[in-house]
Amino acid sequence: MDTIYRTRRRRARQLTAQRGRTFRNRLVALGTLSLFAFALSTVAVGVAGLLVYRSYAADVRPPEEEIQDVSIGQSIAYDRNGQKLYEYIDPYGRLRDPVALSEMSPYVIAATIATEDASFYTNPGVNFRGLARAAWENLTPFGPGIFKGSGGSSITQQLAKNVYVAQAERTTSGVKGVNRKLRETVIALELKQKYEDNQILEWYLNQIAYGGQIYGIEEAAERYFGKPSKDLTLAEAALLAGVPQSPLYYNPADVGGGDDGDPATPDAGRDRAKARQLQVLDLMKEHLDEISDIKNPADPSKALLSLTVDQIEAAKKEPLNYINNPFDIQAPHFVWYVEDQVTKMCQAGLFEPPSGIACDKVVRGGGLRITTTLDLGLNSLAQSIIEEEIAGSEARTNGHNAAIVAIKPATGEILAYVGSRAYGREDIDGSVDIASSLQSHGSSMKMFTYLKAFEDGWVPSTFIDDKPLYLNVGSGKKQVNNWNFSHMGTITVRKAMSESVNTAAVRALMDVGEDRMRELAHRMGITDLRQGDCGPTITLGACEVKLVDQTYAYSVLANNGAMRGRPTSEDLPSGFRELDQVSVLKITDASGATLYEFTAPEEKQVVDPAHAYMVTDILSHEAISWSRLTIDRPAAIKTGTSEEFRDGVVMGYTPELAVGTWMGNADNSPMAPGTFSSVGVGPIWKRFMVEASQYLKLPKTDFKAPKDIVLLTCGGRKEVFRKDTPTAKNGACRGPAGSGGETASPTPKGPVFPVKSATPTPTPTPVPTETPVPSPTATATTPSVFYYTVREGDTVQSVAALFEIKAEELAQANGITVDTVLEPGTVLVIPGGGH
Repeated sequence: MDTIYRTRRRRARQLTAQRGRTFRNRLVALGTLSLFAFALSTVAVGVAGLLVYRSYAADVRPPEEEIQDVSIGQSIAYDRNGQKLYEYIDPYGRLRDPVALSEMSPYVIAATIATEDASFYTNPGVNFRGLARAAWENLTPFGPGIFKGSGGSSITQQLAKNVYVAQAERTTSGVKGVNRKLRETVIALELKQKYEDNQILEWYLNQIAYGGQIYGIEEAAERYFGKPSKDLTLAEAALLAGVPQSPLYYNPADVGGGDDGDPATPDAGRDRAKARQLQVLDLMKEHLDEISDIKNPADPSKALLSLTVDQIEAAKKEPLNYINNPFDIQAPHFVWYVEDQVTKMCQAGLFEPPSGIACDKVVRGGGLRITTTLDLGLNSLAQSIIEEEIAGSEARTNGHNAAIVAIKPATGEILAYVGSRAYGREDIDGSVDIASSLQSHGSSMKMFTYLKAFEDGWVPSTFIDDKPLYLNVGSGKKQVNNWNFSHMGTITVRKAMSESVNTAAVRALMDVGEDRMRELAHRMGITDLRQGDCGPTITLGACEVKLVDQTYAYSVLANNGAMRGRPTSEDLPSGFRELDQVSVLKITDASGATLYEFTAPEEKQVVDPAHAYMVTDILSHEAISWSRLTIDRPAAIKTGTSEEFRDGVVMGYTPELAVGTWMGNADNSPMAPGTFSSVGVGPIWKRFMVEASQYLKLPKTDFKAPKDIVLLTCGGRKEVFRKDTPTAKNGACRGPAGSGGETASPTPKGPVFPVKSATPTPTPTPVPTETPVPSPTATATTPSVFYYTVREGDTVQSVAALFEIKAEELAQANGITVDTVLEPGTVLVIPGGGH
């Protein structure tokens, strides 16, 4: 029995040992396979990394050679008479004509090394310790603050990014961002292997941005302190060394003043730059050992400089003697507009860029000579009128900014383009280009609504209701208010449009349809209004457009429906305008060879001449008279005031000149209550139109009726109709009805022709009466009775002032005294119908 037990125990031990050996063998095999797989993957990663490295490294050429493919030289823009507007800054200009490192202040070198890359002379092109330090200083609460510490990329990496990476790729993120960073790193490592440290530093200092349009230390020293870079003091060098980390934020060039050379005023830019300078000086103290090791570029056997903590502390208190050296630029907003337009023209194939330079670099580096359409004398006139008129009214209106665009309708050329009151004034956000930014244009949008209605068979004598109107908004209703909170009953389109009646315009929009109104606006030149959710109040300016586009659209009216300009370079959907405003007359390359020339405008008849003339007839007679903006020649205008008086607009034109004006505040803050466009921006438009016409020696020309217009007697006056075209809706007169007679027959009670169905608006609204019965007050010759509903806070004096009548007249018409306390809801009669 014992033998049996011993045999069983021996077999159990043998089985256990065998299992252990099997497990160990499998473990060894697994480990061997893992090591082998790791070795293979390491080799694969290494091979892949080597291939990536070689692919990036193969592109590394000397920076000056790289630049030859992206830059020929700086382009220059001129006005139409050959006056220089601006020389576009080429970021690579100083690399083609560099300042030697030995000709720079030693303080510049020391401050830059301490701030950007303290290990520059010892690292292989990538500052790994610097990256970790930058993350600690800039992204944690233990450093100076967010983006206030030293930079993370080495000087060599920054040079690689600025020279070898396209501008559009420098802010990429995700996989593209990783690839871009890898490329920068490889190029930086290659640069360090191929070139001496001082050569790389020289390239860097000649190319880095120092705020605004300033590139390279030499230009920065001249622009800010009026001296060559070799003469910069420690304090000045430290200030400039701090700017490249964020050239926009630390830009001391934003010094206020206008583009006309007005004295500069201090602003937050210099304060931020000063604060950054103190941080740079502290970094110089921290890296005194590294600074002491820097060799003199002119004599490597000597140290660059001997610097002490006391000298650095003293520099913190040294005054910074900035010079008032504004940019050498005329019409700045137009200059930037032209840069954008020339780039788009190149991309659209309107001209071939020289030497194969990319279109996005053709202005800054293509060496172009650009003759623009701008008349600098006229533009200066517009600038001065804006300044004088705003300065005289801003205390009353609380409107501190304005813009003007003037277009020649016959060709589509932009003659004047003022984007703000003063480009350099930070207190009014003067750098914001109002002419090309989206703004509400208020009731000037009604033109598109009524023009669409005319295309649908309406005429100026068509009847429309001015009665209380409510729109469904969310779960409630919103009332559409007129500017004077009153209603006139049934009126004509002529009266509704000329007196800017909101309820009538919204009813007209509901009839023609929002989509169809937007389609017309796009056809006439508007590039926005694409969202499709503005609702019926789109006709009141609920959605925003650009002043430069709105002016172009009104120039179409001046041409009786014809758009003139050059083929569009905008990326616009089908159905939008096919021509653009003209801002460039000629482009030549550096050798003088012509690349593009505007010789004659193309023309597209985008609106029927008769329908365009109907609008002009209203705007040039009743509308301009009602707004009290008549001038010394025939002219047409439409005013527009946005909600809460945030925008005031006057769009106007003669046969020879279309002018759009805007007034308000760039930060969208409201102007003073009661600042209607006719009294706010109106004087700017009126004065500019008169003085511009004199400056351009324009004739006093009447608007010419097109051949398809017929004037028929209607209610004792001449009314406008389209020849041989019956009217589609009731009005003061039926119209020609194909008779060709000289007198229009009266309209019977009830529709003469079926009302054209309109695209339903997306917002349900009360439907106005389709066939209003003419009332005695709705004819063209009988003035409407005018009423006003008293609101909270109104007084006899305030209501009288609103309608520009005497308080005594208002009191007498209503059987009250000038001291009577008005109860909200009381309806007052306005003598004479108001103004």
